[in-house]
Amino acid sequence: MEFLKGVHVFETYATTALLVDDRLILVDTGVEDDTRKLLDGLAKARVNPRDLSTIFITHTHPDHVGGLATIKADSPAKVAAHRVEADFISRKRTYDGPPRVQRHPGTPVDVLLEDGQVHDGLRVIYTPGHTRGSMALLDETRSLLFVGDGANNEGRLGPMDDRYNVDPKQHRESIRKLAVFHFEHAIFGHGTPITGGASARFVELAKRL
Repeated sequence: MEFLKGVHVFETYATTALLVDDRLILVDTGVEDDTRKLLDGLAKARVNPRDLSTIFITHTHPDHVGGLATIKADSPAKVAAHRVEADFISRKRTYDGPPRVQRHPGTPVDVLLEDGQVHDGLRVIYTPGHTRGSMALLDETRSLLFVGDGANNEGRLGPMDDRYNVDPKQHRESIRKLAVFHFEHAIFGHGTPITGGASARFVELAKRL
């Protein structure tokens, strides 16, 4: 569905998103089994994987990186991830946090990102705790935050289930960090997107933690 003008959301097991304007950007790639669904969604948005400029991976869990190798097979897009997460995505290192499952084929990361860096129009916000190198992405032009798994909005805005957080305390500190930024809208890896007043909801959440 088109969430905002030029922003398409694909409801794979973990939500993926596409930005369409003067650049074509994909945020996360879902589980490997959902790749066909993602490719169909791109086709409906009249986007060919060969035309993507960047594929951002918010973190290395299989429901966010699983389809990367398949999408990259037909795309010259640069893969971008936080530098802490890059070796897990490429499989140079074995991810050592929950759920302790790495099913995805290793794919090299082309662009190593740092906290605060702006790449292809998106500002990196380093949000460790869910994984060691998790990040969110802020589209300041649209006032839109791609949360990844920096928080969960299934039913109620809150932290991710601690069974899947490598450091639950750090995960909550990262939520408090997100609450400092201003953004009207938010897209989550898991849960319903928020249209309007999103950062105020994060401020309320930070107070509850």
